[in-house]
Amino acid sequence: MAAGICAAGLVTSAVGQVTTTGFGSIPGVTAGSNPYSGSGIPFNTSEWTQISGIPGTSPDTLTLAMAATAHGSSNPSPGNNGAGTYSVNPGLVSGRSKWNFDFYINTALGNLGAYTFTLTELNVGNGQSFSFNPLLIPDNVGVSGSAGNSESLDFAQFGSPISYDPNQNDTYDFTLDAYNGNSLVGQDSITVVDGTGAQPVPDPASTAGLLGASMFGLACFAQRKQPRTQ
Repeated sequence: MAAGICAAGLVTSAVGQVTTTGFGSIPGVTAGSNPYSGSGIPFNTSEWTQISGIPGTSPDTLTLAMAATAHGSSNPSPGNNGAGTYSVNPGLVSGRSKWNFDFYINTALGNLGAYTFTLTELNVGNGQSFSFNPLLIPDNVGVSGSAGNSESLDFAQFGSPISYDPNQNDTYDFTLDAYNGNSLVGQDSITVVDGTGAQPVPDPASTAGLLGASMFGLACFAQRKQPRTQ
């Protein structure tokens, strides 16, 4: 099923390069590998982007992938919609969040230094965001030209900047950008719906308008309720 989904991925092209996106197993990653830098972390429910023909001394192919996975085997695997949106449960188990966000980067030429990477996390509920260089995290993938990790928002360095509350229903967006010089080469992103998701914040103007309409309706109703006089 995953192969079928991946085969139906979106293909777009830019000058000198072709971008393909899909959902499922990460292209080029074989069974038994640990692209998310942890033994046993599944990678067959990944949202991925592959950019081929990147200009340079030799054309390169860059693979970006992201996913949400269970934190430990005791927690349930996140659900997904087959297109990069994951559903997880709020709360803690043994003091840790029940889920992790995962990222993977690979360059076919084995030259990660040719690119600049930025991973941005957004708390949809409060609008706070935080960006960092994912390559600054010690890498345990151990494959030349690759980097990846599985991280948790309950780690202070990731959760504090966006006021993460593991017990709160909320929605989180994660975006992985790759730059070649000053040019954006490719991007991969996922959305994680925690519990029932972020609660919409009413727009003040809309709220005032609705309140005004309600008061007008009540006034009309009160007028209609006045007793008739001859």
